[in-house]
Amino acid sequence: MLAPQTTTTAPMNRAQRRGLAKASKRPAPQRTFQANKPMELLNNCRPYDEAEIAHDLVRIRFAFESLRDGTADTEDFNRVAVAINLAKLRALEIDEILADVIERGQDAMTRCQVRYRNTGRWGFDGPGLAAVLVALDAHEEILTKSSPKQMERSMLLLRDILDKQIANAATAEHVTPLEMKP
Repeated sequence: MLAPQTTTTAPMNRAQRRGLAKASKRPAPQRTFQANKPMELLNNCRPYDEAEIAHDLVRIRFAFESLRDGTADTEDFNRVAVAINLAKLRALEIDEILADVIERGQDAMTRCQVRYRNTGRWGFDGPGLAAVLVALDAHEEILTKSSPKQMERSMLLLRDILDKQIANAATAEHVTPLEMKP
């Protein structure tokens, strides 16, 4: 049979008693672990769900059709231009050849904008129409394969580029939003 254990504590001096009293009054340290952090990280890595982006893709295609048949407004032009510019920024992270293909779509959008300024009607030339179609197809593919976090980073970068161009436009003669140089 085991003998009962007795714990004897040595008497504490005044400093030890005060230290113990202070320690008992301090709040317990908080853990920095956040239960949602792993889920947030996983959510940032996932690709878009088709339902999340279907509405935006349809709106972009309708805007392109309006540009193509000449019934567009500035909002339609901007919607297509932003989609192509975002695709270009993501493509620069993916593949240089893909970025070059999308850049031809940007050039076609610039020509479309110049045509509107000169004639008051939206429209594309033959090579421009094909280049924008390819650029929009690339945009759809990039968007469906990218995560929301990647697209958010690209959108913030695009906004920074446009802000710089607007600031430079005050000193320069003319800079269009499609002349992106990241």
